[in-house]
Amino acid sequence: MQDFRENPNENFRQAYASTALENDLFDDNEMEVELASPWQRMGARIMDGLPFAGIGILAAILVGFMGGSGGKAAMVVFTIALVAAIGLLIYNLVIMVRDGQSIGKKIVGIRVITEDGDNPGFVKYVLVREFGYNFIFTLISVFSEDLGNLLAIVAGIACVVMLFMENRNRQTLQDLLAKTLVIKN
Repeated sequence: MQDFRENPNENFRQAYASTALENDLFDDNEMEVELASPWQRMGARIMDGLPFAGIGILAAILVGFMGGSGGKAAMVVFTIALVAAIGLLIYNLVIMVRDGQSIGKKIVGIRVITEDGDNPGFVKYVLVREFGYNFIFTLISVFSEDLGNLLAIVAGIACVVMLFMENRNRQTLQDLLAKTLVIKN
């Protein structure tokens, strides 16, 4: 569904009134949205990582052609790759805040909303949902690397299982932490 309004987050309930799933989280003003499928969400996550992987692979190939990891040429390639990755990260953060979508979510056609139907913005999407969730495991790893890694693996498996729980709105641990939903755009 293409939305031609200037601000697509304005009057969200009206824009998505014709979609499929009713949800009990939305107080008196029930809102209908169609949840993103587990496959869409996993595909979006994979697509989020591909540009960064591409930058790293391209840099490694270029350094290999230049005769190894030593020397000024390798440092130039590394610097360019780093700048490209930082630029891509900044672009991704901007569109996540503005549209509720990462690069992968844009490609797949899904978006993140709050349980109230609003755009989550910087605090909920970036700080809580992405940074905060990962920071928990990083902090645990500072005290015990093995425990942090184990908990990250267990949480990852739990998130995949939660994607298939439609009766819980397919909310993963990140979604529960930030009180968000992922819906079809």
